[in-house]
Amino acid sequence: METPDSALYLLRSLSAGPFRNRAERARYALLCAEASERAGLENNNDSLLQIAWEYYGHRPGEIRGFCKTRFYQGRNRLRQGDKPGALRMFLEIEERLRTIDEPYYLGLLYLRIGDVYRAELNFVRAYRYYRDARDLFIRSNATRQTAEALLGMTTSALRMQDLTRARRDCTMALELADDLHDDTLVRRSLGLFATLYTVSENERIPGDLLRRIERSARRDTTATGRCALAQTQLFRNRTDSARHYLRLAETLRPDADLQAMLEYTAYRVEARAGAYREAARKIHRFIFLNDSLTRAALQTSAGMIERDYFQERAAFANYRIESRRTWERAVAGIVLLLVVIAGLLVRQRFRLHKERTERNLLLVREAEAEYRRLSQHLEEQHRAEVRLKGLIASRFDIVDRLGKTLYERENTVSGQAAMTREVKRLIEGFAENGDMLQELEQIVDMAHDDVMQKLRRNYPKMKESDIRLLCYIFGGFSPQVISLFMEESVANVYARKSRLKSRIKMSDAPDREQFLALLGPVSEGC
Repeated sequence: METPDSALYLLRSLSAGPFRNRAERARYALLCAEASERAGLENNNDSLLQIAWEYYGHRPGEIRGFCKTRFYQGRNRLRQGDKPGALRMFLEIEERLRTIDEPYYLGLLYLRIGDVYRAELNFVRAYRYYRDARDLFIRSNATRQTAEALLGMTTSALRMQDLTRARRDCTMALELADDLHDDTLVRRSLGLFATLYTVSENERIPGDLLRRIERSARRDTTATGRCALAQTQLFRNRTDSARHYLRLAETLRPDADLQAMLEYTAYRVEARAGAYREAARKIHRFIFLNDSLTRAALQTSAGMIERDYFQERAAFANYRIESRRTWERAVAGIVLLLVVIAGLLVRQRFRLHKERTERNLLLVREAEAEYRRLSQHLEEQHRAEVRLKGLIASRFDIVDRLGKTLYERENTVSGQAAMTREVKRLIEGFAENGDMLQELEQIVDMAHDDVMQKLRRNYPKMKESDIRLLCYIFGGFSPQVISLFMEESVANVYARKSRLKSRIKMSDAPDREQFLALLGPVSEGC
């Protein structure tokens, strides 16, 4: 909310509007409480927060509404002085916010927890929470809140006497405040620088920084501003002016922390002026105030928190013991139930195993019968193939023998002429008679598992002459006889056979291996 006053005005104008359910009323009350808190009307939040809590308190699943309501309730507790109660609320919110990714709201929470621990004088834990808040605000690009976290880190580091860390954090806070042009943050940063150099007796404040602190402090009419002015006068060795501003600051009723710093500044002023008796009195007063703050913090909060902590731990231990007993009973019942179920499953498994074994035996017997049937079928098929191959061999053996005789046998002229006429008559029948060629293809298919049909199917664009040549080759004819059938030279037959074999080998036909096996080696008989 950049303009909380305007937002609060608009929300109040809706107060008479109809709300359909409790969720809308709770959301409206929470928005009004948030706007009034940011506008500075902090005394009017209790009734609004009670309306929101009546809804969100019973719905922890709505984490954002739950945590926001609890956060503003914790702020009210903190203003009322109930630091332990506020801290417990903040720690509860922290546990819930860790379940979602809300770096900005978690940073605001850590900022308030750091305030609580700083008020409890636990500066180590306060510094840690301020530092975590700074990191979360950096993730959220919340520059103003980052500067506030750095100022909290500076204050905690000062109280721990870690001046190097305090100077570093305060410098970063001042740079961010200058970037934001936020006079309030600038004034707080410069006031912490004045305190830092007051506590650090061995370091001299830079002149530019001193003049800037002085200009800022003169516009601040609060006790903090008067204290800063007194410190600037101390840096300039103007002890009388420093005493004057210290007296003005005491008339403005400073809180206990500022009163202790006023006493320490007065000690430095009197020591610088040479009034050592008065300086001793001021430093004893400063020590007394610090001891009083420590005792008050220990008496009002540390004991209560420790007592509540042990009570909660005891209650939690009892709860764990009871839960453990309940859990053990439940586990025993579950184990017994599992044993019974396991027994039933084992019995059922044995029965299923017996049925499965009987079924497998039946399947084995059926498989044996099927195997015998297939073996008989294969044996009959093998006998038929042997008979068919014998038929092919007997049918064409004479042609093959006569063809070879025509080339090889030396005979008389008349005998050779008669043999030649007979062979030519048979060869011309195979070369020219289409019925004999078709019959030859059928016989080759029967002998070699439909090889000619596969050839035509695998190579539909192959020439008829090439198919005829392959048919002769698959039929077992020699190249010499094939040359007579096709009226070509033997060399040409070998060349064509080699070309066709290369073509088949380079192709991706499904039956390529069968064709290559029937073709055999190309150079055979050359």
